Amino acid sequence: MTMTSRLPIWGRRGARLALTALLLVFVVVARPALAAAELIYGQGVLWKVEREGLAPSYLFGTIHITEERILDLPAPVRAAFEGAKIAVFEVIMTDEVRMKMGREMVLTDGRNLQAILGPELFEQTAAVARRYGFEPQHLLAFKPWALALIFSLPQTELARTAAGDVPLDQMLQNEAADMGKRVLALESAEEQIALFTDIPEIEQIDMLETAVKENAKVAGVFENMVRLYLARDIEGILDAMMEQSKTMNPKYVEKF
Repeated sequence: MTMTSRLPIWGRRGARLALTALLLVFVVVARPALAAAELIYGQGVLWKVEREGLAPSYLFGTIHITEERILDLPAPVRAAFEGAKIAVFEVIMTDEVRMKMGREMVLTDGRNLQAILGPELFEQTAAVARRYGFEPQHLLAFKPWALALIFSLPQTELARTAAGDVPLDQMLQNEAADMGKRVLALESAEEQIALFTDIPEIEQIDMLETAVKENAKVAGVFENMVRLYLARDIEGILDAMMEQSKTMNPKYVEKF
């Protein structure tokens, strides 16, 4: 299979999912001093925001996964969503945005990934990539950060994404549009993409090296995250993310 036949899957469907998967690790380091035991509200993912004289609003914490268990919304969440006039998401995803993300994942300066990583790390990367159905020649056009994102997902999640399944937040965005709700975003797609495209290449290489070393644990980490989310155990999720951050280079923990 050629590289050009591989990338559109990510451009159309998978890039945002991978981006958020890696952020499950990175988001915690923004508050490194916070311990889970300090959480006042450590349980629940649906919050009601009220003020006298105004209609209530709701805040629902999503997890960007395609699992059927995640997509099956509880009745209170479904009622709050369907009753809302405006739906605000992290970012509004369109086919154009997905294709832009896909384009940003590939090298355009004439170099290839093997030259960037060197023979040893490229060989290790290729070994992990085979678990995802990629042969070494398929990797050459990728930027290091892009493969780090891909390797942050278990193969089962990628298979569902490639088959056209959508994560929870995308499902809700699609439904909101179909219902005629006003749909808004907290961030632009450019802001989200820049989070990774602005990372210096040497740091991208370190990210990829960590992702390669930790890939064998990805399926277990994801299953644990799903279990904690379904239990509405936010304190447990924070604990798990703190534990994951220990595998990162302390320099990048500090930077993120």
